[in-house]
Amino acid sequence: MGYPHKPHSKETVVLSKHFGDPEARSYKGWTKRGGYEAWQQAQTMAPTAITDTVKESGLRGRGGAGFPTGLKWSFMPKEKKKPHYLCVNADESEPGTFKDREIMRWTPHALLEGTAIAMRAIQAEVAYIYIRGEFTEPYAIMERALAEANAAGAFGGLKIHLHRGAGAYICGEETALMNSIEGKRGNPRIKPPFPAAFGVFGLPTTINNVETLAAVPHILKNGAAWYKAMTLSNPKSTGTKLFSVCGHVQRPGNYEVTMGFPLKDLLYELCGGVRPGRTLKACIPGGSSVPILNREETESCLLDYEGAVEQGTMLGSGGVIVFDDTADMVYQIMRLARFYAHESCAQCTQCREGTAWTTKILERILAGQGKTADLDLLLDLSENMTGKTICVLSDSCAAPVVSGIKRFKNEFEDYIAGRRRPVMVA
Repeated sequence: MGYPHKPHSKETVVLSKHFGDPEARSYKGWTKRGGYEAWQQAQTMAPTAITDTVKESGLRGRGGAGFPTGLKWSFMPKEKKKPHYLCVNADESEPGTFKDREIMRWTPHALLEGTAIAMRAIQAEVAYIYIRGEFTEPYAIMERALAEANAAGAFGGLKIHLHRGAGAYICGEETALMNSIEGKRGNPRIKPPFPAAFGVFGLPTTINNVETLAAVPHILKNGAAWYKAMTLSNPKSTGTKLFSVCGHVQRPGNYEVTMGFPLKDLLYELCGGVRPGRTLKACIPGGSSVPILNREETESCLLDYEGAVEQGTMLGSGGVIVFDDTADMVYQIMRLARFYAHESCAQCTQCREGTAWTTKILERILAGQGKTADLDLLLDLSENMTGKTICVLSDSCAAPVVSGIKRFKNEFEDYIAGRRRPVMVA
């Protein structure tokens, strides 16, 4: 089992404080480190007071959408005419992202404690933690932690269940996740109705990400003002964020920094920069579904929700994928498109056909059989795939294609003009 890196002096270690500490995994070890104190505090608070504290902190969903967590909780019905549910998205299917599994590997009780607090806030009696099927080690660790907590009577009458997925990317989408829990095919649902009104089993439901819930005990324990003060740029982006860095960097891994931290400093100082003798070429800052940045944009980007948008991309899940000057961007974009074509649930024509045709066109360009008109065709396909489907999977395929053509058009043109050696893809 690999151990995390030693924290860099510029990291703000909150969620990752006990990464690498095996003793923090046990119930006894977690309580020795201050675990479950926030849960004890939450049990003395009214549900609305917990929600207001989280709302005041500015915590936003860390799964990708960045929606204010407290506001999402407030959408749940105040009157308990029906049972309420909490679903925890531990599927983490976004390529380039590997932070949630580390939270479950090293600090499983942090997630369980955050889950219990959220359940009290939304008045839920039952929670389902939906864990990606491939996460065999995190699942086993979570299973032991839950058994220990239940044996200690930590949650009273609350029921927390672990539910294993089967490796479908689409089940990271909240409504597909609920369908999967119900035993149905993991297809996204049309909204409205929204989960707070009609969620899992047709009952009021809130869905939160692992990292989001792991932050909640710290907010309750230290106060909303403490969390809100952790920002280096925009007051709308508060707290710390775990970034999963992979690709052409010398020190890949998970890094926790304050919101607004410069992407340039993350890559060059914390991660040691690109490989010796190479230069930075491009970066995807928020997982494979967000627009690609070129070198100049990467070095100007601040790691918060607004800073990413300012550079023409999104913070997303915080999966930072780095490319140096050896990367063939046409090939990399084709690989991304092929992934989304494979993972489409095929409900929507624009996604089913659009992702498949996007992949075929990119493969044709790489094979040296492309035409100049193919670039306009790819952009036209992307336009028809964006904002016109039940979920955003087709948008996720279009984002790297459009941004790739915009920022690295010369590489596409080189293949079309025969200036690059054709690449045959299996």
